[in-house]
Amino acid sequence: MELVIGIPLLIGLVAGFIAVRRTILRRRRSLQAYTRTRDERLRRVRPRSRRTNRAEMRANEDPTTVMGQIRTKARRNGNGSAA
Repeated sequence: MELVIGIPLLIGLVAGFIAVRRTILRRRRSLQAYTRTRDERLRRVRPRSRRTNRAEMRANEDPTTVMGQIRTKARRNGNGSAA
């Protein structure tokens, strides 16, 4: 009588163990696939350049040309006349 109960119980335990292992492996593979696709998706996004077109124009200008175009005006004294 004990073998009639023991053998099916042992078979049930082995089947349960196999089912649990398969479930754990399936979840692990799913998590790895999600992480891989997330990393690829995040890698595609490139950070915006901190240099604007205006900053590049200022950096590339020739300072002698800019200085040659500046005109100065005479300062006024405190009484309103030009010095």
